[in-house]
Amino acid sequence: MRAHVPTRPARPRATPAASTPSTERAVPGPAESMPLGLRRASITPRMIAEVRSLGEPRWSADGAEVLYLESHDGKGALLAVPTGGGPARRLSTDQPAASAGAYAGGFYAVSSHAIAYQGAGGGLWVMPADGGRARKLPMPPASANGPTFSPDGTRIAFVADDGKTADIGLADIGIEDVAGSDWPRRLPAHADFAADPAWSPNGRMLAWVEWSVPAMAWDRSRVVIADVMSGKRHVVFDEPEVACAQPRWSPDGKTLTFLCDKSGYMNLWRAAGDGTDPRPCVQEAYDQAPPLWVSGQASYGWSADGHELAYLRNDGGEWRLRILDARTGESRAVGEAVGSYGSPRWAPRGHTLLATYQSAAIPPQIVVVDTRRGGQHAVASTALGGLTGANFITPEAISWRADDGREVHGLFYRPADLLEGSRPPLLVSIHGGPTGAHEPAWNPSLQYFLQRGWAVLAPNARGSSGHGREYIQALRGEWGGADMADIAAGVGDVVRRGWADGTRVVPWGGSAGGYAVLLLPILYPERFKAAVSLFGVSDLFTLARTTHRLEAHYLDTIVGPLPAAASLYRERSPITRAADYGAAVLMLQGDIDVAVPVAQARVMADALSAAGQSVVLHVYEGEGHGWKLAATVCDYLERMDRFLEEYVLLR
Repeated sequence: MRAHVPTRPARPRATPAASTPSTERAVPGPAESMPLGLRRASITPRMIAEVRSLGEPRWSADGAEVLYLESHDGKGALLAVPTGGGPARRLSTDQPAASAGAYAGGFYAVSSHAIAYQGAGGGLWVMPADGGRARKLPMPPASANGPTFSPDGTRIAFVADDGKTADIGLADIGIEDVAGSDWPRRLPAHADFAADPAWSPNGRMLAWVEWSVPAMAWDRSRVVIADVMSGKRHVVFDEPEVACAQPRWSPDGKTLTFLCDKSGYMNLWRAAGDGTDPRPCVQEAYDQAPPLWVSGQASYGWSADGHELAYLRNDGGEWRLRILDARTGESRAVGEAVGSYGSPRWAPRGHTLLATYQSAAIPPQIVVVDTRRGGQHAVASTALGGLTGANFITPEAISWRADDGREVHGLFYRPADLLEGSRPPLLVSIHGGPTGAHEPAWNPSLQYFLQRGWAVLAPNARGSSGHGREYIQALRGEWGGADMADIAAGVGDVVRRGWADGTRVVPWGGSAGGYAVLLLPILYPERFKAAVSLFGVSDLFTLARTTHRLEAHYLDTIVGPLPAAASLYRERSPITRAADYGAAVLMLQGDIDVAVPVAQARVMADALSAAGQSVVLHVYEGEGHGWKLAATVCDYLERMDRFLEEYVLLR
């Protein structure tokens, strides 16, 4: 359960089930003399709500411009900026581009003459390469994502998903004529899901990744290639307990590369151009890609001359940029030594790379990296006046031992200007997924609470990504069990070290993280004083029946298949143990969430209220699985701040 929390005003549709938090109090005096958790912050919720997100950078066909997707306030736009820097041009207007969000990716593709993109109202749209009026391509009743142009620019391949349940739904590879003169045709995926279509250089073949329930893409998936005209398929790689991703041909078509975790880490593999003889290409004890959730992820790419590949490597939670010599097999680091890169793409010619870049103290940027002389320059940034990250806290990587002896990883953020011997209140930020990960990335919402005087523990319990396949798969049958113990052990470790006040600890998270928030105070009531759940899961039985197609069978793996695992579903559903809840809780939810429907929050709030527990529920109209609207982002942070003050800091 992934969450998108970046930004018509939101209106409540549910009233508080118990008490309502008081308004925020102004606390005078210098930061050092203020009660921890009540300090003034130099940034505000409204500033955070105005931040734009940047993603999916692409080169123009001639390399003179950089294109990217900008999202804000529920709206998306494609922009172009000169490679050397300069003012940005807005390309998409009619139809507007779709906005980035949870479970969304692969928004657009670029050719020498056109841009194909997902429109805000759905479907694929095509406009001239320099922008202008777009036209919608004829489509069957299916969603279309991950578009990619054929080498000659006359056709577009995409993932076509009919959106039905995982039991009867279809996810195939669609092929559309750019002129829109022919109805799209399909290449059958022979699976429940497909992702990442890629053309061969001669335009005769397509490669993609596919998988079937109950597996998620990181459990087991295979690489397939197929003849575009005949549809004849060849399975390049498919083994039990092995996941694959991102097939790509070399520019000469003689090599097919893809990512594979057979070694225990998601590493680069290579095969012949016809898909035969697959074997490791780069073997490292590091993941070179995150789990595959959506089409359009780009963790590596070929240089235009075919001599090099640029790839990412997860090194302590940061995605570092490296160059592999395809002829010698040697690799080297490029770019900055601190910070995380994403979506590396080679220029159409030369030795420069395009990528995203950020760190805990550097706002996300689109950068151009010189792989020969070194150095990089930003062509676009999310920097906002007064919110540049210059005074942001960089976390330290920590680890602790779980009850069963497993080493558990996480990040710890210390608020600035702590008086010696003082112990700040502690927020426990729990990521979604649960196959997500906390990374030392730019996060103004987290930094806002740090500036208010809170410490933050960001655990990466078992099941988190970034530490190899075994760490992810350690959550099988354990969601709501061993991972909760991992988090509680981390809180205990931080408190024992004297880094935080053990009487003022608050779990905070969305989606799968929200589920943990609702469950932890039941399992460990002595540890948590309050809790903040964003679109969290309360009833596993209902979730298995009502969640969206992608995750309809996810619980089969991380909890167990029904009806055999019914006792676990009951034991690990917060709704069945609401009377045991050990903390005041703030629950925030969108009313059009298809991953965790709003009923999950409403029934839990009712159960907590009936049990006499302190609960506040607020439902945001027009929001799905995560916050897109600026008004929601601002209200969420202000509401959470008031709740923490009322139920933790002043009691």
